[in-house]
Amino acid sequence: MPETRHRALYFLAILFRVAPFAFGLIRASRANDYRMLWMAVASLAGAALVSLVAKRHSRDPKEIAALSVVVLAVATLLAGLTARFLGATAAPGIWAVAFVFGLCWAAGFWLAGISRGRA
Repeated sequence: MPETRHRALYFLAILFRVAPFAFGLIRASRANDYRMLWMAVASLAGAALVSLVAKRHSRDPKEIAALSVVVLAVATLLAGLTARFLGATAAPGIWAVAFVFGLCWAAGFWLAGISRGRA
């Protein structure tokens, strides 16, 4: 994979990873509601937990994809539970936002993984 493509994929990974915090900051500034920001932090914790448990950084695309699905599940679950813990009651909205945050982390994980290329 050419170096330019590696950098472009890694840049996209960074954008996906920043997106939950951007959404949370926008919500906090417009509605003085910090729950979405806390959801972003919780989803980050979930994604980081999966990364730590996986420990080694695989270069196998199938393994990267499988770990991305685990990141999606864990990040979504922690973000949704955080919203419920903070008093949010609209379950469809909670889980929709949590899923989008989890999807951002999973996409960032996957893009960063494939940007490293094969060993």
